[in-house]
Amino acid sequence: MKKSLVLLICSLTFNALFAQTDYATRAAALQKEIWGSPIAEFKATTVPANLAGEGAVILARSYSSQRSSSGRFKFMIISAAVALHSEKVSTLHERVKINDKVALENYSTLEYQKILDKTVSLLITRFKNTHNTFIGAKIIKPDGKEVIVNTGEEVLTKDESKDKQGKLAISGLQVGDILDYYVTNVEVTETGTSSTYNSNDNIFVFADEYPILYYSIDLQFNKKLNVRHIYANGAPHFEENRNNDGDLLLSLKARNIPKYQSQLWTSSLRQYPYIELASAYNDSRDKIIDKNGFDERTAMLEANKMLFEELFAEMNSNYESFEKGLKNAFGSNRNFKNAPLDSVVQLLYNQWKYKTFDFYYKEDFDDIPAINYRSAVSRSNVIDLCFILNDLKIDFDILLVSSRNNSTLDNAFNFDDFDAMIRVNSAQPLYLCFDDAVNHFNEIPVRFQGEKAIVLRAKKKNNFKYEFTEGGEEALPVAAADNNFISEDIKVSLIQPAGQKLRIERDVKKGGSLQHDDQKQLISTFDIDESIAEAGKAEGIGTRFRNYKDRDIYINGLQSSADKAKTDLDKNFTSEIKANFDQDPQQVSDCKIINMGLKEASPILEYSATFMIDNMVKKAGNNYIVSMGKLTGNFLTLEEKDKKRTVDVYMPAARSFKYNIVFNIPPGFNVKGAEEMNIKKSNKAGSFTSTATVNGNTLTISVARVYNHNFEKAADWPLLVDIINTASDFNTKKILLEKKG
Repeated sequence: MKKSLVLLICSLTFNALFAQTDYATRAAALQKEIWGSPIAEFKATTVPANLAGEGAVILARSYSSQRSSSGRFKFMIISAAVALHSEKVSTLHERVKINDKVALENYSTLEYQKILDKTVSLLITRFKNTHNTFIGAKIIKPDGKEVIVNTGEEVLTKDESKDKQGKLAISGLQVGDILDYYVTNVEVTETGTSSTYNSNDNIFVFADEYPILYYSIDLQFNKKLNVRHIYANGAPHFEENRNNDGDLLLSLKARNIPKYQSQLWTSSLRQYPYIELASAYNDSRDKIIDKNGFDERTAMLEANKMLFEELFAEMNSNYESFEKGLKNAFGSNRNFKNAPLDSVVQLLYNQWKYKTFDFYYKEDFDDIPAINYRSAVSRSNVIDLCFILNDLKIDFDILLVSSRNNSTLDNAFNFDDFDAMIRVNSAQPLYLCFDDAVNHFNEIPVRFQGEKAIVLRAKKKNNFKYEFTEGGEEALPVAAADNNFISEDIKVSLIQPAGQKLRIERDVKKGGSLQHDDQKQLISTFDIDESIAEAGKAEGIGTRFRNYKDRDIYINGLQSSADKAKTDLDKNFTSEIKANFDQDPQQVSDCKIINMGLKEASPILEYSATFMIDNMVKKAGNNYIVSMGKLTGNFLTLEEKDKKRTVDVYMPAARSFKYNIVFNIPPGFNVKGAEEMNIKKSNKAGSFTSTATVNGNTLTISVARVYNHNFEKAADWPLLVDIINTASDFNTKKILLEKKG
């Protein structure tokens, strides 16, 4: 079931729940507690007239949470230590009117982690870590009849003694019904003497896929817990109180929450009101905040920056061997000293990639396809390379930046809410971004492009401490549309004598951000490994593992990735063609990866394939109608509801698409209608152009679609709509092959 981050409330008696011991008894007690005495909003059955056309309307939603913590002694063999014992009970309760089949499908199943026990035994003590989920669902028919769903009919998708995952089908649910359901999570954990805000984080977004008539949030925290929160984008504020025990009570009630205006090219934590809230027993950032007296509005961002700075301790780094390897790669100290700055920094980056992505644990080869999707932790890697750059006396800055798919940098709440990168200052700035195995030197991942970055300068004080000065804020550059591109050469011929299939020879080139997904899917870990090793002037697979005790596991694992990539090539190409043309291709052959695009000297991914396609040609007497517009693949078509918008547009990247179609006109036929494919539309947001020319027995169609920016203000959305509609209309263009004579 699709769920919004907006969490709403049902009150729950914490002690009453834990008074029960077995799962079934607890489940029954919860059901009575939640459904026994509902408030008026959870009895609602009617939808306001202005919302009658919505696919679903959430009549009421509530989220309640109670968290208590205490320090308990855990006895070890030699000594006793205090462990943090934390108990948390949370309930999401929702009552929703189902008005169409899409909503019916969304709400037709509940999936959940039923039981998870990660309790750890250490010497003579145990650290408890358990999670139990209780669910309930009932259907209210239009005549008022209530049908309680039998939760005993759940299917365990995973059924182990300490790990049970459940899926419950809401049988009998129909369009026109009301579904009233709840999910209660009970978590008990025992850890060391501290806990972090990261592990107890909640985000409440005040918008949803469907409109909400009423929702409430009620939270209770033990007085020993520290609670911090951020109100962003105009979010409503909690009412704060304390009970007789000193526990913090937070309450919020709201009505008539709108649905997301659009889910196309949006960034919800930039565009909709939300509250981020977390609790911790003893997070290290609390001491930083208290010591420096940070303003509550910016406290978490400032504390996270200082926490990052505190990680700069060279004694915990192996950067010295890293630096030695860099110099050795140039062959001599003289060569190293005389090398251009960009060559030194590029080799440094590629050696970092080698040490990061050409390193494996044996367990990695249990899931070889996942290896290509590993990513680096940017903050820790920035630190290692800062040490080297400082020693080499290379001028650089550290840049702290938040992904445009996440909250703004100003609203960074947890340590993971921002990344770090390095900018080497030269005539042309050089960027070192610590992302994944296919990211190039001097390539800023598109999720950071255009974003505001905090500039830090790090100066070495001693081996244990660095000093930092903040150099203000700057916007990161945005790659031009022609840097992120797809270019296709498509040769097309009509298959005779039947004449209702097309034979297509397709050559595809992809650059910038638009190639990365295909590289991870189509290229083997073996080939990525070898390419990184070559760029870093490091040992290849043949020699790197010679001293490993289990060398065969590594070598055979990497070789099997290459074998599997070859075996799966036709299948992967078939999937790509199907996604592009919205139908299954036939007789897929000659699948080739011409260039992997992994080297800076040849950074463009190129591949080709030949195949047959149906459903693009119709016979009309002695003539044929060919859907030429569909040969570029399916362009985005906007629904009517998406043509108007008041929220800004966060596109994946500035990007361009070019298609060169060469159609062999069958002997004995003339082409009619080609002139209809001459189109030109251009504005400051982008452009769409297509030209069609006939020369002898060849029809050539050139198509270009460009989005100039990765971001547009809502006021300029009509300009994008104009480009999108023009491209979508091109998809419908056809030509007539008319029989001569």
